[in-house]
Amino acid sequence: MKSLGVLSVLIWSGASTLVGFFYSEWAVANGYNVPVSGVSLSISLVLASIVLLALATPIYKYKRALKKVLEAKGGQLVKKPMPVDPFYAVKVLLLATAAGITASLFTGWHIGVIIKQLNTTVVVRENVTPNILGAIASLVLLSVAFIVVEICKLPNDGTKERSVPA
Repeated sequence: MKSLGVLSVLIWSGASTLVGFFYSEWAVANGYNVPVSGVSLSISLVLASIVLLALATPIYKYKRALKKVLEAKGGQLVKKPMPVDPFYAVKVLLLATAAGITASLFTGWHIGVIIKQLNTTVVVRENVTPNILGAIASLVLLSVAFIVVEICKLPNDGTKERSVPA
């Protein structure tokens, strides 16, 4: 399974930036308003970030405990941690990857709309602020997705590429 990469995030963000900008351009040219994100979107994205971190917590605790076991000296007695269900780890990894792609799409969309809003002759600050908040919330979800993907990766076994659970 291919992991969430910076290049794929940049491609999705770039494509959605263009879509957001040109849709806003089309909307204004045809007499419609520039799209404005609701505050509920920003709140939902932040809540999704919190849930994603909460789902990755058992995996992080297991990896941290396993690292302590491996670093223990010969005379120390260290309790071996209970392993995390690998299917659970894969599900969290897939959720993090999907959240990362979704967050990159939202980030690009908001950036495209913000660029259009700031390039118009009349800038309505009340309409720009929700889109900026949406972009920030999308970036929060994107960064959490990258963190969770790193948490879910298997440790490096000496090969060049780090392996991801299949």
